[in-house]
Amino acid sequence: MATAVARPLAPVREVRETLHGVEVVDPYRWLEEAKSPDSQAFFREQDERARKELARIPGRAALVERIRELSAAQVTVRNLALANGKVFYLKLAPGQDTPVLCVRDGFAGAERVLVDPARFSTQAARAAINWYRPSPDGALVAYGVSLGGTEDATLRVLEVRDARDTGVAIDRARFNTGLSWHHDGRAFYYARIPEGGPADSAHRYAGIRLYRHVIGRPAAQDEIVFASGVGGARDVPEFVYPSLVVPEDSTHAYAVVRHGVRREISVHMTPVRELAKGLPRWTKIIGFEDGVTAIEAWKDDLYLLTHKDAPLNKVLVVKAGKDGLSRPRVAVPEGEAVILGMALAADALYLRSTVGGLERLERLNLGFGASRTPEFVKTAFDVAITQMLTHPRRPGAVLYLQGFIEPPAVITVEAKTGNLRNTGLQPAPKADFSAIDEVRLYAPSRDGTKVPVTLLYKKSTMLTADNPTLLIGYGAYGISQVPVFDATRLAWLEHGGIIAFAHVRGGGEYGEAWHRAGQKATKENTILDFVACAEFLIKFGFTSPRRLAIQGTSAGGIPSAGAMVRRPELFAAVVPRVAVLDMLRFEFAPNGPANIPEFGSVATPEGFAALRTMSAYHQVKDGTPYPAVLLTTGMNDPRVDPWQAAKMAARLQAASTSGKPVLMRVEWQGGHGRGATRTQRDEELADIYAFLMWQFGHHGFVPEAEVAAAGAGGGASAAGAAGGAAPGTGSAGGAVPATGTSGGAVPATGSAAGS
Repeated sequence: MATAVARPLAPVREVRETLHGVEVVDPYRWLEEAKSPDSQAFFREQDERARKELARIPGRAALVERIRELSAAQVTVRNLALANGKVFYLKLAPGQDTPVLCVRDGFAGAERVLVDPARFSTQAARAAINWYRPSPDGALVAYGVSLGGTEDATLRVLEVRDARDTGVAIDRARFNTGLSWHHDGRAFYYARIPEGGPADSAHRYAGIRLYRHVIGRPAAQDEIVFASGVGGARDVPEFVYPSLVVPEDSTHAYAVVRHGVRREISVHMTPVRELAKGLPRWTKIIGFEDGVTAIEAWKDDLYLLTHKDAPLNKVLVVKAGKDGLSRPRVAVPEGEAVILGMALAADALYLRSTVGGLERLERLNLGFGASRTPEFVKTAFDVAITQMLTHPRRPGAVLYLQGFIEPPAVITVEAKTGNLRNTGLQPAPKADFSAIDEVRLYAPSRDGTKVPVTLLYKKSTMLTADNPTLLIGYGAYGISQVPVFDATRLAWLEHGGIIAFAHVRGGGEYGEAWHRAGQKATKENTILDFVACAEFLIKFGFTSPRRLAIQGTSAGGIPSAGAMVRRPELFAAVVPRVAVLDMLRFEFAPNGPANIPEFGSVATPEGFAALRTMSAYHQVKDGTPYPAVLLTTGMNDPRVDPWQAAKMAARLQAASTSGKPVLMRVEWQGGHGRGATRTQRDEELADIYAFLMWQFGHHGFVPEAEVAAAGAGGGASAAGAAGGAAPGTGSAGGAVPATGTSGGAVPATGSAAGS
């Protein structure tokens, strides 16, 4: 029997309400007041208990040292930008805790640090750069800095030549990954949350506006250039995330309107000369119903990526004139692959496409007499194209590529030949993945749908059903799980562990149809796909229930916690990281209304029914032997409020009869993960890996007292007694090499995709 871990039970203060004729009982609604004394005491007590339990795991100290070693040796370059021959990027190097903003004159130039966010840190909170954007001439950079993972950025501007701060400091500037400069570099357009604060938390991000800032002019004089009613703008949603596109040599500029997390955009157009005066005249030219998800603009040509009448996407091209847009012409028809993104260069329209999450590069040549059919550009391995940078005046492209076990690289694509050249900007990692294999298999879901599963493991792994396995899922917003190289994964793989990625519905692996099959009323497919992937790993002998853990981050809490409450006997442990768990209350949080397009609303009977089905918190049943659970949260999380984890912790601690721990780990100066320091990431990962190894009963991770108790009782180790198949009893029939033993599913060649 598992040793029971003492757990203080939270007070039950029931709130009962009737929604569409159904009574909903919420015993822990009081925890939503996260700053109240009672809630703060709960968070403190839970975190102290969690850290005490985690610290007593024997193998944790060695594990965290290995993770630190792997992390410290890894140089990470990301978020590249090109401007007038200069190369900008964020870099995290050994000895640094947060990335710094760097610049070079070309890829071969000497590196200079422009901004080290540490200068903005306080004793209580570390600062991080959230986003940045250089001016077209490369003379200035606008960037945002926030503290403690809040993402509540202050916009600043510096001169690149001498890294001199210009004195601009604009608050409430969180949503500016799409900040744009006027093509003369003398003004920029930025988004800002209205001042004064909302009447209720659910409207914190309502009514975001776009402003125009002129270099050298006080920010107090910045005028609003896009918002509902400004310049004739109409049909602007309340929860809007707007940005501007100002193409060079164009007579028009475009306002791109995103309605919350909705993938489709609407587009408004104004004459550039009026925008430059701060007096735009907006005309709506593209609506949400047109299915457009991205635009590329140059002069007066506008390329549109759309899924309307094309579930795998197609590219249209139109010309902007004073009377609106010309009749659309198909530039790239729908094909067999999903078109994920596009970038316009002088020689070609470069396309990022995918089949089942395996990404590839295509290009449509634009020269006179060129073929109207895109051609493939061969890459060295199956990759994720994390970034694709081009400029309409310059031929070729710059790519940031990475695989799960293939190190990242910054590559240039030669226009005439398609040859690839490594720029050397991203140093090769010291971590050695040569002993690791990567395989793509397919798990049948309940309705027969084949769900891709990507597995990472040591080449010597055998199908004994005894392998420590961590299954990770997401499945939301049409986002595919793509490869991300992370040296610290070796700390798990070296212990004989398997890491698996379930490419469940709700993601974008097979286009818009795959996304919509796991959205709103169909969201349960995401959960059932995840369960099917777990069953598949067990059936073919990769692991067993007593050695299988599942993890989901953010919206990944829906499949991971949803699988736990439906099939608790299938898992030894569950890790919901900064996860959404109470879907009936999510839309009343600051970031909730923006997510209604993806998950739905309790305002309608259909929305309520779907949300209740996907809400793990409301599926917890008293008297159920649940797996061990480690919840994580950040007290400054702007995306998923910390009360989500708190309510789930309280509910599981009261309901579970397994005696296994239900812990909640709190990052007091952290948020959703963006802006986290290297130290914070390393410590959290060590806690997760150590917790799982403890629950698996893995040698060297079970506290001596539990080993002794298990020995005295004549049973298995306390943490590992999770039930399920014993080692060697999987359907593979004993010890069989893992690679290719898929019961008919053939491993993908090369490096498979997933995240």
